[in-house]
Amino acid sequence: MAPGKAERGPHIGHIRASRQRGQGASGHEYRDHEVRQRARRVTGGFQPLDKPFGHRFSIVGWVSGVSGLDQVTVHIAGREALLAPAPADHGIGWAATTAAPVATGTHPVELHGPGGRVALAHCTVGRFEEDEPLVLFELDHPHPEADIADDVLAISGWALMDGYAPSTVEILVDGAPPTAARLRIPRGDVAGALPDFTEAGTSGFEARLALDVPPGSEHRVALRVRLRHHQLGEWTSPTRYCVIRPPSRDTDDERLAGELRDRCGRMLARVGARTAPRHALVFAHSLRLGGGQLWLQELLTGLVKQHGWAATVVTPLDGPLRQDCADLGIPVHLTQPYAVDSVAGYEGQVAELALLAKSTGAGVALVNTLSAFPGVDAARRAGLPVAWAVHESFPLSTFAYETWRDGVDPTVRARWEELLGQTEQLLFVADATSDMFGRYAPAHRRRTVRYGTPFVRFDGRTSGKVRHDARQRLGLPDDALIVLNVGIMEPRKGQAGLIAAMDRVRRHYPDVLLTVVGHHPSPYGLATSDLVSRMKLGNWVNLVEVQRDPTPYFQAADLFVNSSDVESLPRSILEAVCVGLPVVASDVFGAREMISDGRSGWLFEPNDIDALTVALLRALETPARQRAEIAQAAYADLAGWLDPAGYAAEYSEVLSSLTRGGETP
Repeated sequence: MAPGKAERGPHIGHIRASRQRGQGASGHEYRDHEVRQRARRVTGGFQPLDKPFGHRFSIVGWVSGVSGLDQVTVHIAGREALLAPAPADHGIGWAATTAAPVATGTHPVELHGPGGRVALAHCTVGRFEEDEPLVLFELDHPHPEADIADDVLAISGWALMDGYAPSTVEILVDGAPPTAARLRIPRGDVAGALPDFTEAGTSGFEARLALDVPPGSEHRVALRVRLRHHQLGEWTSPTRYCVIRPPSRDTDDERLAGELRDRCGRMLARVGARTAPRHALVFAHSLRLGGGQLWLQELLTGLVKQHGWAATVVTPLDGPLRQDCADLGIPVHLTQPYAVDSVAGYEGQVAELALLAKSTGAGVALVNTLSAFPGVDAARRAGLPVAWAVHESFPLSTFAYETWRDGVDPTVRARWEELLGQTEQLLFVADATSDMFGRYAPAHRRRTVRYGTPFVRFDGRTSGKVRHDARQRLGLPDDALIVLNVGIMEPRKGQAGLIAAMDRVRRHYPDVLLTVVGHHPSPYGLATSDLVSRMKLGNWVNLVEVQRDPTPYFQAADLFVNSSDVESLPRSILEAVCVGLPVVASDVFGAREMISDGRSGWLFEPNDIDALTVALLRALETPARQRAEIAQAAYADLAGWLDPAGYAAEYSEVLSSLTRGGETP
């Protein structure tokens, strides 16, 4: 693999091509493309250009009638090439090298002298069918022989195969089975350096691998990256090595943590408060709009209005849902972001929250999401039993890396794991997620409570009139085959990969219209908009901003697709089932507990655009009447727990069973 510099985006570093072709050598055979100039007689030509070139290449030629190469320029694909002397049988020989990778296709090659163009030819960038794909590839992280002080191996880079982003990127570590990387990560730097490559802006990939390396030890890792594309074949990178060295727990920090916990206990002993058995102290990670936050708000509404609970909410992030709490009569206490990067900061904040917890008079604590574990610690120190709702289907190491880039102190991390084992009740929305946390807590402390949705009121069907009216209201065409995706646009939701798959699907179904609800001007959202524009998919892809109520879009659609690579129990799938939409979904955690492939929907492997394309084609090839029967089968399977009233009732039962059972001094 020969190295080469990118034209722009200096932080990209070197761009490596899988091979370079068409270098050629000087010889007697030149294709004569002479153009006589009026000002003076300048002639020139090129070596034959009848074979395909790689993305980076050189062209050899000659020129006469000039005193030196400083009077000559060569343009390849519209950009000035780097010129150097080369042997020639007559005139002045030159070799012109592309200044940046050239996209696949046929491009002009122009030789210019003092008076203008001297010669014109065309070259083709591509490969013979039996050849390996042309690969542009950069592994940004980890660096060669990097020393990584963590138990998570963070991998990131970008790749193009014959100018296209790969369908699948697999990470090969030592002899372990391959791990699928997350695809279509925005890469504005690559798009800037490779403006002629349509998919450069979403050519990134990333993966987070939690490695079982004990604290204080080290392991040398061998890493390779394998690229695949359904039409172009596959390619595997050379091996890169790095060392994983998780930090050990500091004995001084351990001693400090013990002293601070003892001090906290002495302070709490001085606080006297009466507890109310139906008052829940709720620790939330955020009151901004999002799936987990909306889930909590619906649950609180049910607990307060239907089951007579009072609540106090503690959160480090304010947002529009604070007003919803106020409307329910729920006070909100705003605290600082959870301090997990040092023992002193963590213990100080937990002590403050524990004092708050005891003074509220709550009889039980409900903690929402993994990141709110300091709330679990605070509630337990205040003597409150805890129900901890874990929505995330991530290993702890990976979740910590994604959530706190500054890291989690090893002693604090150990406390986090202890709390998972000590909490009275861990609550999950999918059995698969519960099983993931089986290493921390026994089965009797883990419980699956699947949530419902207000969409259950639609009874698993949408009439033709309602669908027509919804399309009229939204300005969607009556005759389109509308495929819907709903979710905040972010890499784990996979919307960019879905758009790439739709580019293939629309060639078979030209009346298809992908409507993605959840667009916002984040780097991922902007890169996805740019992808739609560069791929000229405006007639087949409709990006819609985030909707507080996406109901009309569900009612207007013909098919729903969930393209996420990590989900516990996707709410959007439940909503689609409740309006009678057939579902195509990635085979992740709770999705496979809702959809049976081929019977009540269609499943595909996550982070695999080829598999997603096949699943979409399977669904669209199914006659409309049979798709409706499949949708009804999905509703029949899930109807027993879709009512959110039952969900709130089950949570009320869990909290009641944990409370002290009456006011106590």
